[in-house]
Amino acid sequence: MHIPRISWLATTVAFAVLSAPSANAQDAGRITVSISDNIIVIDANARSGQIDLVNGSDDPVEFSVSPKTEGAGIINSAEAVLRWAPARSVAPAHRSQAFRVAARPTPELAPGEYAYQFSVRAELQRNAINTLANSDDKTKEPLVTVRVPIVPVLPVTVYVRHGIEAPRVDLRPLTLTPDDPDSLGYFTAVKQHRDRSFIGTVQVVDAETGAELSRGRLHLGQAGAEAKVGMPRERFPQGKAGKYCLRVWDHFPAQGEPYANVCGA
Repeated sequence: MHIPRISWLATTVAFAVLSAPSANAQDAGRITVSISDNIIVIDANARSGQIDLVNGSDDPVEFSVSPKTEGAGIINSAEAVLRWAPARSVAPAHRSQAFRVAARPTPELAPGEYAYQFSVRAELQRNAINTLANSDDKTKEPLVTVRVPIVPVLPVTVYVRHGIEAPRVDLRPLTLTPDDPDSLGYFTAVKQHRDRSFIGTVQVVDAETGAELSRGRLHLGQAGAEAKVGMPRERFPQGKAGKYCLRVWDHFPAQGEPYANVCGA
């Protein structure tokens, strides 16, 4: 079984921001787009959600949002209860557009968690394609090069939790990895429900002082079983291996006090 390893370097941002610039840096109309987050959670407290489609380019960008033909790691599909808009919109240069999703559960829908995935595609809007005219060194015949920006596709996952509380994980004590030159070790988070995701906040603190050392979002999809919360050696010295604690909340960002805590090895 593959167990995802969650590095603090990847989870300490407040919101997961995905960006996809063009590989052609010489192109004056370079495409640079991002989304404000890649996860939307809908539950009894919020029957709708949204993310921002951000255009950081110098030209208008058309965003198109479509369902993924094959949702990876989805056990229960939310397609039947979701409504979303817009399917297509144009964001002016250095502006953003909102993509909204709402859930309309039917009375016969069984309690549980349902998921769906979208692909956000971004394309530059131009009146003309950028071309360069050169000549072949041997034949001296004119050659035309057409520069077309890479078209980024960004993924979004929507979770609909119907008639259930926010799913949780159980925590395992710190496992040391003395032979790993980059990592002191890891805490393990194990899902309590096999067919539900976990989107929560995890934090590592100094057990003696309570000082926060790291914080980030932990995401396990419906098909995931457990995850390793890694501890890079440069931030977590070996000498204090038994004096670290992992705390976890069942929301992101964190709300109130953590519901679980595990310390030491």
